Amino acid sequence: MQIDATKQYLPEWSIGPFEKYDKNPVLSPTTGFESWTVYNPAVIVKDGRFCMVYRAEAVEGKGTPYAGTSQLGLAMSDDGINWERYEGNPIMAATEEYEMPGGCEDPRLVRHGGIYYLTYTGYYWPHDVRVCLATSTDLIHWEKQGPMFPEMRNTKSGCIVQNPEGEAVKVNGRYVMYMNHHIAYSDDFIQWEVKEFERGLSGEVCVAITDYRASGRDDILVFYAGSLKGEVANVDWYYAISESLYSRQNPEKLLAVLSEPVLKPESAFEKDPDRLDENGAKGTLFMDSIIRHDGRWWVHYGASDKYIGLATAKAT
Repeated sequence: MQIDATKQYLPEWSIGPFEKYDKNPVLSPTTGFESWTVYNPAVIVKDGRFCMVYRAEAVEGKGTPYAGTSQLGLAMSDDGINWERYEGNPIMAATEEYEMPGGCEDPRLVRHGGIYYLTYTGYYWPHDVRVCLATSTDLIHWEKQGPMFPEMRNTKSGCIVQNPEGEAVKVNGRYVMYMNHHIAYSDDFIQWEVKEFERGLSGEVCVAITDYRASGRDDILVFYAGSLKGEVANVDWYYAISESLYSRQNPEKLLAVLSEPVLKPESAFEKDPDRLDENGAKGTLFMDSIIRHDGRWWVHYGASDKYIGLATAKAT
């Protein structure tokens, strides 16, 4: 089933429509480790404050084959709009062989048992990318656990199914993690069984959420991003964001997908002058988290692989 997201309605299972903050971007490059880019953040609410772990690159890496070594920074906010960077940034630098020289990319955050679990992509350029894991009790000090599936190559975008508050959720007695071409299951959050997975969609998985309407009964909503073609607008987006639905009874079964993006590149800061085609700069949007807070859904998204924007939707 395909649904047209450009209409004035969305299906009951979806989240949206989204409204972009009119003074975007909310975070831009500054100096040092983030002098070139800040993008693709994971956001969670801790003690009533928004906490953002974001990917950054220094201008010294611009133009190299791997486009700079990615490191992770931390910022906090009371309103989700105005951000204060942690003075000890970066909180995670690329230090391990499996992270070099590409770095630590695209973090996702979940809470489980009072611990923060961060899945990220270690970029061992040009040989491999792997889903890696780090843990923390305070979002500042991180202990790297290494690649989650060291025997496998080309694992990417580890999205553990969570609830709207960022807590990991068991589905049919097991935790579930979506990746681009694999899916993994765990009984204890420590040992994971991984298998190849045909998602039935192109693009990259962004975040997986359940229990967002009726706890214990919702299916699994998976946001994804990629080169989407709008069937209604007849527009090709280089990287836009849409939604898909997978079965709670069988997390590998695709139930529905929106035929149009819910977030697409429109503004100048969302279009990358380093990526050009016959129509000019290509637009790029990507997200690594969605949270429900104060009656709204909050998506802090990467724009043009350089900035961070904000979009919100009413939470019913």
